[in-house]
Amino acid sequence: MNIILIGQSESKRTEYFKRAADSLRADIHFYEIGAFPFDAPQGGIVKIDPPRYKDSDLSNLNMLIGEYISYLKTVAQNMKLVFLNHPNSIIDTLDKRRCKDILVHNGIAVTPPVDEEFRDIYSLRQYVKENRTCSLFIKPRYGSGAAGILAYRYNPATDSEVIHTSVHEANGRFVNTKRISKINRRERIELLVNFILSQPHLIEKWVPKPKYQNLCYDLRVVYQFGKIDFIVARCSDSPITNLHLANNALDVDLLKLPQPVLCKIESLCSKAVSCFKGLSYAGIDILLSGKSLEPMIIEINAQGDLIYHDIFRENKIYKNQIIRMSNNG
Repeated sequence: MNIILIGQSESKRTEYFKRAADSLRADIHFYEIGAFPFDAPQGGIVKIDPPRYKDSDLSNLNMLIGEYISYLKTVAQNMKLVFLNHPNSIIDTLDKRRCKDILVHNGIAVTPPVDEEFRDIYSLRQYVKENRTCSLFIKPRYGSGAAGILAYRYNPATDSEVIHTSVHEANGRFVNTKRISKINRRERIELLVNFILSQPHLIEKWVPKPKYQNLCYDLRVVYQFGKIDFIVARCSDSPITNLHLANNALDVDLLKLPQPVLCKIESLCSKAVSCFKGLSYAGIDILLSGKSLEPMIIEINAQGDLIYHDIFRENKIYKNQIIRMSNNG
């Protein structure tokens, strides 16, 4: 089969996918996102990588992702193509609320969503006090890389609030940065929370993460073709662990996770991926809950296969994709 990659030419994803292909002496047909011919003939298997947005203004996030989703829907109309991950499965996971609803409907253990939306921080505060749920994650419904995420905590003893976030506001613009800030000034908290709540959003209960050497951690698991291909622990001194935010990547072997826990993680990933038709691989964020380290899914990213710990070493994730695409898709 012809191997077709849709992506962006100046990206590490494209560079290291091509390196994997070169090492296996496989030919790649590359197309920029938006330039792929929708009437492409049969005989190719297509991998679609996500765009990199240079615009960090969160006000434009929904528009940019909406344009990308429209593109994916158009590509999906070509019934002659075979996809490594079908565009429809990518769309389902881009929508955090829909993705989580699908998982919950199928009995998959997830970080628990709050089944209501809030108009503003005042309605959020009312919910927090009435339900005694003092720690929440407030997330835009769309986006990745912790874009727009707020980790919110209320202290009933002192009637005080704090948020951790990479969102920064200046002159009325809300931008995503690569630095996590801890904010406890009430007026700043209200400003940021009200902005995120004014957008389509998802609220989740804040489940405590386990710790390794005083850093909290969760796991990014790359699950593809029916097995775990790679796991990296994401460690942080804040509740937001995304690695591009100057957090620490840790070899999972150093955690010395019990074999039964690893088996549960693999089983959970298998069940989760099977909920999405046409999904061959995914980056799955896993939280290990409680003393028993019971795994639950934070998020699924149908294009979450870029792991620096892998591409700068064996590059096996992309190599395994090339092998699968070269054989039979």
